[in-house]
Amino acid sequence: MPESDAEKAVLHKCLLGKGDARAIAVEATGLVELLRQIHNLSFVATAALGRLVMASMMMAAQEKGERARVTLKIEGDGPLGEIVADAERAGSVRGYVSKPWVELPLSEEGKWDVSAGVGKRGYLTVIKDVGLREPVVSRVPLISGEIAEDIAYYYVKSEQMPTAVMLGVLQRPSLGVISAGGVMVQLMPGADEAFAEMLEELLKRHGSVSRLAESSQSPRDILETIFDGVDKKWLDSLTFEFGCRCSRKLAEALLLSTSEGEEANDVIEVRCHFCNRVYSFSRDEIKKLKGGE
Repeated sequence: MPESDAEKAVLHKCLLGKGDARAIAVEATGLVELLRQIHNLSFVATAALGRLVMASMMMAAQEKGERARVTLKIEGDGPLGEIVADAERAGSVRGYVSKPWVELPLSEEGKWDVSAGVGKRGYLTVIKDVGLREPVVSRVPLISGEIAEDIAYYYVKSEQMPTAVMLGVLQRPSLGVISAGGVMVQLMPGADEAFAEMLEELLKRHGSVSRLAESSQSPRDILETIFDGVDKKWLDSLTFEFGCRCSRKLAEALLLSTSEGEEANDVIEVRCHFCNRVYSFSRDEIKKLKGGE
């Protein structure tokens, strides 16, 4: 668990203009650095997971109910494999990359090549658990593997909501993550077309949200900078920190549901993908769990 506020992410929301658009910004430098350390992530894996985690927080922040949860899963044909982020509106977030050690050369633009790591073929699955009988599950194809564009495509395809997403993670070899930030802007039904075009132009003018986060700007400052001169009605702000729901009881349930432990191993270990915590079970413990003598 985080030891200080520096490892928490902060998110601010506002309405733009006459309520024609909703804007959300998140600053998550310390949180993404913590994830890098927990999973021993490569540079490209850090960039990919950082982007997806920030997207999950911004999406969870839009849901009603403190226990509302959004899980994002990317399954692309790139070498990073499966990437998962899970955010609860109450302020807990976690995530993992199935192949965190994979490293790739920089892109032609000199950036960590997230698209090559994720792959351009595959799917983004969005799972929303808002307390209904069953979670709402949507699945859309990846369009770029850059994650921000894929999230925006999900909103257009599945929720018919025009959305712009900016996600950035800035890293230095000797310093780790030095900034991580995200912005999401969504047009409300009936939004003025000229106003929408103006917002799009303002977003293009400030193309790097990680650079804005690097300048020690809060999420509110980021939105003020990007949408300078645009009327804003500030909504709530949220704080997220790393948190995992794994437990020894869940590990026991996993063992009971599989044949694991039926061999002659002296110790069986169950590792949580999200936090890397290891739960160890002796042969005697496994026999007891499975109802043996």
